[in-house]
Amino acid sequence: MLQRRAYDGEAEASEFAFLRTLIWCYFLLLLFEGAMRKWWFPGLSQGLLIVRDPIVIWIYFLAYTKGIFPFENKYIQRVFFWTIVAVAFSVVINKAHVFTISYGARTNILHFPLIFVMGRILSRKDVLLFGRTFLFLALPMTWIVAEQFQADRDDILNVAAGGTGYQLETSGGKVRASGTFTFVSGIVFYYCFVMAFVIYGFLKKDVFPKWLLYLGASATFLAMVTAGSRAVIAESLQVVACFGFLAYFRPHEFGRITASVFGLCAIGLVLYSQIDLFKVGLNFLSLRFEEAANVEGNPIAAYFNRYWEIVSAPYYYSFFTDTFGYGLGTATRAGTALGAGLGGAEVSWSRPITENGPILGILFVAWRVWLAKGMLNISINAIKRGNYLAIFLFGAAGPIILFGLLGQPTNLGFATFGGGLCVAAARMRKL
Repeated sequence: MLQRRAYDGEAEASEFAFLRTLIWCYFLLLLFEGAMRKWWFPGLSQGLLIVRDPIVIWIYFLAYTKGIFPFENKYIQRVFFWTIVAVAFSVVINKAHVFTISYGARTNILHFPLIFVMGRILSRKDVLLFGRTFLFLALPMTWIVAEQFQADRDDILNVAAGGTGYQLETSGGKVRASGTFTFVSGIVFYYCFVMAFVIYGFLKKDVFPKWLLYLGASATFLAMVTAGSRAVIAESLQVVACFGFLAYFRPHEFGRITASVFGLCAIGLVLYSQIDLFKVGLNFLSLRFEEAANVEGNPIAAYFNRYWEIVSAPYYYSFFTDTFGYGLGTATRAGTALGAGLGGAEVSWSRPITENGPILGILFVAWRVWLAKGMLNISINAIKRGNYLAIFLFGAAGPIILFGLLGQPTNLGFATFGGGLCVAAARMRKL
């Protein structure tokens, strides 16, 4: 079950100190894995795909020795059993490549227990310290994004993983900025968490310094217009939409909500009036929306159509997929590179159907829905106790767990690490 026990204080701080250090290593590798693959060690790009795996295995070993590994967690038990069955079918029926199967199994099971280990050992101080780090690093991250926005397509700043090629193009001859991540999805998810902590900081006085909140908010707004991707805005708005839960369950807090929205709007107006780069980026963003509207319709329609493509994918893919699919890992790019497969699935819910067939594949989709629902429930319960951070962290992590392309290591990292922050925050009596 999801961790429901409220945190009892800081008594366990020393016992789990090294585990927390390893979680910080996981976090930093998540932020800078792309930089290593693009700029620092491009020749090791393939191996760096799994650079966080040894860290997470070490975390699990120590958690096991301390008796806190979530063996009895119902979510982990179900996905473990599902993965074992999927591996067996992939070996016996599909006869897929062993490395491809291994990568698929690793994607589906290895990192998810981290959610519950983090939920067990992180204290209030830990969660807020991660928040401070997200906010503090927002400015240098946005500086990199802005430089990538202004640089040419073939500039070293816009190189793809492995040190060759370039990032995806967007409107006006620009590329989609990726920050220190491998792809643009990294900054999309990064700024979601920045937004979650910014909103919480405006709601709860003295949690973060005001200058840090203004820094995080202004950096996020500037990144929205220079990233070259509408997803940065759409995903951040999903975090903002979690105000709806707060308004429903704690309506007396609506005054603070209004003040927070006013503060964020004021920051946006200042940026527009004072920073030329913001104006230039806004013009390119407008062009991006116009071009997309010619193909996908208005932004609201495009937003819902994109999610409809994900939700309806199992139905459509079931028509041309074998009963048992093509084998675990065959619909991931890394799995294909390691052995053999079909390449990367572009729609997240199509991957388990393609790999494991309509019957077994839909069970993994159902598991993702079940896990996201459980996290939403504990976040709502936290609101009722006066703890508001968890629901905004759910707004950042929940959509990745539910809809993200988990075969991409950065997406998987944000799903599990963000989920861990959400569960840890929800455990606090009042945050």
